[in-house]
Amino acid sequence: MTTHVGRARRRVARERDAVEDKRAAYDRFRSRLESIPAPDTAGTGGTLVSTGSTSTTRPVREAFAETVAPVCEERLVGELLAAELGEGIATALTTDGASPPLRRAIRSESDRRRAELDAMNRALDAEADSLDRADETVEAIREWLIAANETALSSCGFEALSERHARLEGFRADCEALVRDRQAHLRRTTGADGQAGVRHHDLRGYLYEGFPVDHPVLVTATRLDGLSEECQRAVRAHLVRRV
Repeated sequence: MTTHVGRARRRVARERDAVEDKRAAYDRFRSRLESIPAPDTAGTGGTLVSTGSTSTTRPVREAFAETVAPVCEERLVGELLAAELGEGIATALTTDGASPPLRRAIRSESDRRRAELDAMNRALDAEADSLDRADETVEAIREWLIAANETALSSCGFEALSERHARLEGFRADCEALVRDRQAHLRRTTGADGQAGVRHHDLRGYLYEGFPVDHPVLVTATRLDGLSEECQRAVRAHLVRRV
């Protein structure tokens, strides 16, 4: 049986792959930009748009379409340009020419997006670490509960019942510690080189949209704590009978 934590780990693994692919795509796009010859911009001044041939913007659009667009959601290239690099750049790339300021703006926005993706990567790494720690706790408790359920309490002696009660008390303490650790994690922000930051609470909302629960770790820990408490009550009832 897979827990909410297990499903969350798979979701994070897929998202990490997607972000890494997009970061690599921006690296390729940035390299392509540097290989595109600068247009003849005599008389264009400092404006984003020049009045040269469309050949000055077509290579940039093609580079974006062949590198970044394939790793984004399926939309028109113009829409993706606006979403990824901004409306101003997208509009300028549909005009008759590209100026040096436009090329600088594209490089700047590409670097900004790479910084954002670096921050997302680090935040996802931190989320994966948090889920790994949670999974260790959750699986240890879950496996013990399943195994213990195969032995009837009526067949256990006083010593065995006492040990079982103590083990369950330890599990409850583990669940409480897991909740505290997870809550502390969600309050943190992860950045990359001081250029961008991702709040873990916001990332959680994005990652687990569509999940049956909003907080997979907290819900799982709370449910396991409740199960451990129920088992403790049953064990105590048998202990009282043996006194």
